[in-house]
Amino acid sequence: MKTSNITFLAALISSPLAAESLNKTLEIGVFTDYIKSSTNKEKNLDWQQVEAGIGAGIDLQKIINKQWDVRLELAKTRYITEDGNANDYATRLGLDAIYKIDDSPVYLFTGLKYFTNAKSYRAINVGAGYNLQINNRFSIYGEAAVYRDLNYGYTDQGLKLGLKYAFGSIRKLPVPRKITVLDTDPVTVTFIDTDNDGISNNNDSCNDTGANVKVDLKGCAIYSESTVAITLNVNFENNSSYLTKPLDKSIKSLADFMTQYKNTKTTIEGHTSSEGSEKYNLFISKKRALRVKDILVNKFNIDENRLSVKGLGESQLISAGSMPADHKVNRRVVAKIETTLKTPMKKD
Repeated sequence: MKTSNITFLAALISSPLAAESLNKTLEIGVFTDYIKSSTNKEKNLDWQQVEAGIGAGIDLQKIINKQWDVRLELAKTRYITEDGNANDYATRLGLDAIYKIDDSPVYLFTGLKYFTNAKSYRAINVGAGYNLQINNRFSIYGEAAVYRDLNYGYTDQGLKLGLKYAFGSIRKLPVPRKITVLDTDPVTVTFIDTDNDGISNNNDSCNDTGANVKVDLKGCAIYSESTVAITLNVNFENNSSYLTKPLDKSIKSLADFMTQYKNTKTTIEGHTSSEGSEKYNLFISKKRALRVKDILVNKFNIDENRLSVKGLGESQLISAGSMPADHKVNRRVVAKIETTLKTPMKKD
């Protein structure tokens, strides 16, 4: 019978290593560039025979998503004329949309530029670039572009070389863990656990739980349940549905609770004292409940479909006495909400 020995890289399995990755949000770059003017400008005195320009600039690039960025550019260029004399410095201001090719350092861009040199004009540009990543923060980039003058019809070309710094948060990326199986022929099996919860990706039904959350055999979070509740109790004057404090602390607490737990609903119950007729007490109790509902809807923006009202009159007295204090506690509106919270359990 053939005997197999299986050796696990235990340190890697119990404590997976992690590489760092930058979640980029913004990049700032400095660059130098070369602009080759249209040959028609070199022969034209209206353009002071500008031949080419060498300049420097800065750009600010906002990362929109994995595919697209938008970039603002400002550059100063020193143009040279055909006879070799230097012209004044000129300015270029522009906005580009950048399309990033999947898993490639190559990107494409197009945009609109405003130039001020011998004459001021607007131009559209298209081009391609290459981004060489040095580390998480720094990269070197080079670009080639064509500028089409929208005012006079000339076409210039440009080359750019720059250095970029990226802003964003550092996140940990798991390094694939390896299990070495020693048999007649050694075999290496790659064990990938993207969310570091101890369950390999091919067996993980919930791949975003995180390393500090307890999970079941399918990699899904194990939850603990708890009940949270709030009670409303607002009192009214005799024979009245008017609230002297419509922003009463108790009403605000109920509104805050319902804002936090958006799936909750409640029934608002109106009550009265034993004074007056039973029919009138049913009427005034419902009116009181409607008043509280109106405050929750109009003052605190609670959806009225989450609120129902009920007038119970004098059917549920708190105090059966006939003293003013007894009547006061009975003239009330109450509501109670309970909801169950499910919280992921943390590892010890």
